Amino acid sequence: MNTNRLIATSGALIALLLPEISTAHEHLTAGAASTTPGSPLIFSDASDYADTTGYVFGLDAGDPGSPYEGYFYTGDLVLAALAATPPFGGPEPQAAALGSHIEAVLETVSGPAGASFGFWETEVDDVDATSLTWSVAAGLVNGTRHIPVSENDGSPGADPYGHKHGRIYSVTLPGFYQVGFRFVDTSTNGPAGGPIQSPSDRFYLNLQAGLTIAKITRDAGGVQVVFAAPSNLPDTGTAPATNYQVEASATLGPSAVWQPVGDVVVGDDHMHTNALPVGLSTRFLRLSSQ
Repeated sequence: MNTNRLIATSGALIALLLPEISTAHEHLTAGAASTTPGSPLIFSDASDYADTTGYVFGLDAGDPGSPYEGYFYTGDLVLAALAATPPFGGPEPQAAALGSHIEAVLETVSGPAGASFGFWETEVDDVDATSLTWSVAAGLVNGTRHIPVSENDGSPGADPYGHKHGRIYSVTLPGFYQVGFRFVDTSTNGPAGGPIQSPSDRFYLNLQAGLTIAKITRDAGGVQVVFAAPSNLPDTGTAPATNYQVEASATLGPSAVWQPVGDVVVGDDHMHTNALPVGLSTRFLRLSSQ
């Protein structure tokens, strides 16, 4: 009986080696369904960044000799909280109640075996952190690590606003990751000395480190190759977005002949699926970029 086999190899970078570029910050913002005590916090940007949208945060490889050497990292993922008063740009619709103190709890991490996810706290707002604060292993479930979001001291009536730049998020191995967070109110200004707002639903974010295939599945019609396509566009300038191409070969090694299969995908910071027909009895797959 002939059994088709498909094997994913690590991605190969072809053609152009582009210089490291800076991308725009993406804000993951906490708000509330209402300010009524007991009302839940919400992830107000879920329609843009939650895993169900297919959005993916691309992580850069750290330069040799930099604090991020040996890591894939980003400083472009910013946790924020809506302002409730004019001094901070409020009142904003869906801002949490005055006196709430919002934090993000990292509850889950999925990713390559042996990898870890790390958080780097900045000492000064808008200055990139250079020291790892804590890390957790991929495979984490029911995690309890907290990241402060509100910039208040938890006093009654304090604005829940927060918008801190310079924090770094990192992983240690190339591959596709998914992290699960929940916003919580850690204040004691609510009923019976508890929080004002109840916790948000858990939300998940997609992260991609390096050039890899995230998943391969099979169905009656062929093979579905799933991969992240970070755009790698700078904040300014006219550099083109990165193009991605799935390639296939019947063999590995110096004599391998890699042929493009499926469509070229222009990087748009989202997950993509290339549908490939099953042809060869053995097929090795890789993802290339230009």
